[in-house]
Amino acid sequence: MQKTLKILPVCAAAVAVIAVIFRVFQLIVVVDYTEMGFFDADAGFFATWGLYLILLIGAVIFIAAAILDKRSGSAAYDRPAASLSPKQTAILGVAFLLGACLRLYNLVFDFKESVLGFVGEALIFVLFTLIGFLILGSRRLKPVVGYLHIVICISCTMNAAALFMQDTIIIRVSDELLLLLSYICSVLFFLALGRFISGIESKLTRFKLLILGGLTAALSLCASLAGYIALIVDAEYIEPHMAMHPISETGTGIIALAVIMILYGRSSLPVEEGPERTEGYEGNELHP
Repeated sequence: MQKTLKILPVCAAAVAVIAVIFRVFQLIVVVDYTEMGFFDADAGFFATWGLYLILLIGAVIFIAAAILDKRSGSAAYDRPAASLSPKQTAILGVAFLLGACLRLYNLVFDFKESVLGFVGEALIFVLFTLIGFLILGSRRLKPVVGYLHIVICISCTMNAAALFMQDTIIIRVSDELLLLLSYICSVLFFLALGRFISGIESKLTRFKLLILGGLTAALSLCASLAGYIALIVDAEYIEPHMAMHPISETGTGIIALAVIMILYGRSSLPVEEGPERTEGYEGNELHP
């Protein structure tokens, strides 16, 4: 029997960790907040663009890993949402509630964006909370939970629009660009997750879900968690610029990693094996 591979979960975790470490280095050494957050002009090519290279290479690795895992017969690409065990669905529900808590913290203590961004963030908090309790309450993934992801996608789009409208030089400021990319990738990820949960997947939905999950985790954690790690290392330099590192995005990264790990976990439904076929056997009757 061919052994199934589980390459993508390992790659997703590794790329996220490497990207966050590199982003912390950039925030402390390369990003010049005295010049509006641009990269230091004296920084080398890799110090400046290395993070984007890591993310690009990571995307290629995720695609290759997904193809290899699928060819090895991994159930992550075939199993329906109903096959998840109560423990697995509970983990997903807890991940959503943790994401909701981080959104609430951001809304109450750290939010400094526009009204449009506030509405988008508040909607995501409400939806994460609702989805988390719906999953934990039933211990299974109901289609209605998948349909709610449409509103999450709209809310993430509102966040992206608010961020884009507040600064016309966003592509030159790495803090804002990473946050924008995180919002965009989150929209695509939650769209694929909603289709999986609601059972209306297309042929490539599962590939998109797992690959986008890896990218969303890396981008979200780089845009948020990296800032808080850098804050611990050099609080005096980083603290005045923490508005571009919303802790709420860490919740999105946690959900993305949880989805990958859950799909690669063991199914609660046993594989059904039909009766062994012998010569002259059809249906329930033997024919000479």
